[in-house]
Amino acid sequence: MQSNNYAYVNGRFLPESEATVSIFDRGFLYGDGVFETMRVYGGRIFRALDHFDRLSAGLEALKIQSPLTQEELRAACRVLIERNEVAEGVARVYITRDSIVVTVRPYAMQPVELRAMISTVRIDPRLSRYKTANRLPYLLAQQEAVEANVNDAVLLNTAGRVVEFTTSNLFVVKDDELLTPPLSDGPLPGVTRRVVLGLAAEKRIAVREHSFGQEFLEKVDEVFATNSLMEISSVVTWSRWPKITLRLQDAYRVLVANELSKPGP
Repeated sequence: MQSNNYAYVNGRFLPESEATVSIFDRGFLYGDGVFETMRVYGGRIFRALDHFDRLSAGLEALKIQSPLTQEELRAACRVLIERNEVAEGVARVYITRDSIVVTVRPYAMQPVELRAMISTVRIDPRLSRYKTANRLPYLLAQQEAVEANVNDAVLLNTAGRVVEFTTSNLFVVKDDELLTPPLSDGPLPGVTRRVVLGLAAEKRIAVREHSFGQEFLEKVDEVFATNSLMEISSVVTWSRWPKITLRLQDAYRVLVANELSKPGP
C-alpha cells in the first residue's frame, strides 16, 4: 500500500514515493553519515534538543557539515508531523556527506520483554559512541540473535567489556544498585540512557557507571534495555524480579507526560 506521507529531502518536502537520493551518495555507497531516531508523543518530539545535540556531535566527529541548523531541523520535523498527521510516531533525521533526509511516520510501541544472547561481534569504542549510518556490526549481531531465536544481542568491545544491545543501551541491577557501562567502554550516549540515570538519582536509586564483562550478567538481579522508541524494556534472559525496572518504567512515562504538557520545541 502506497504511503501518503511526506518527507524532507535536500531542501524539498516531497511525497515519500517521490523521495530519492543519488546512487552516488556517500551514505548509500559507504555508510558515510549519521542519523537520529526520535519518538513523537502527542505530536511532539521527546527531548528533541538532546537528540539534535548528539546528531551535531556525530557530524562533527565525521567532519560533515549539516545543511540545516538545529532550529531548521526542528522546523522540518514540525512541518512533517503536521502534514503527515502524526500524533504517536517516529521522526528520523539522516544526514550524509551529500544529502539530508527527514521522515516522520506513525509508530506505536510499548515496552516489551526481551530475550537476548551474547554476540560474537566486537565493536570499536572509537566509533560506537556515534550514531553513524554504518551499522554493519549491529546488523551482524542482530542476525545472530535471529538465528538464536531471541530478540536481541549484547555487544562487547575489543577488550571484552559489555557495551550495549544492537539498538539500545544496557542497564543491570545488582543488590538494588543500578549499573550501566561507562561511555569510555563505547556505548552510544543514549538520550533515554541519560533520562534513566537522572530518574534513578531522583528516585534515590543507587546508580553509577561500571565496567563489566559478560560473566557479570549471570550474577545480576535485573537487566533492561533503553532507547527512545521502546523506552525501558526488561531483558528476561537475566532478570529475576524486575522491581527497579518497573519503577523506572512508571517514572519514565510520568516524565514524558509532564515534559510534553509544557510549551517547548
